[in-house]
Amino acid sequence: MSVETQKFTLDLPNAFAELDPLIDFLRGAQSKAVEIDCSNTKVMPSRCLQLLLSAEQQWRSEEVGFAVTNINDTCRKSLTMLGLEPTRFVDEETA
Repeated sequence: MSVETQKFTLDLPNAFAELDPLIDFLRGAQSKAVEIDCSNTKVMPSRCLQLLLSAEQQWRSEEVGFAVTNINDTCRKSLTMLGLEPTRFVDEETA
């Protein structure tokens, strides 16, 4: 039985963009594999990053796939400034 991955495009044009769509998506996708596409994310605010890291930890503790894809260089710099490896979410597929 294959479980279809739930996909979500994170659209953050600036640091003050609303995170409710991401929160709603994560709530609705619990216990399902997820892929969050950051190709429309211009900047990664710390509160968004905290949300992603928390969700990643929860999904992995449940042994469900969690991936963050298409992170651009600007967002990678945000990761570095927040003390994480710039490659933190690079093509990590876990299940």
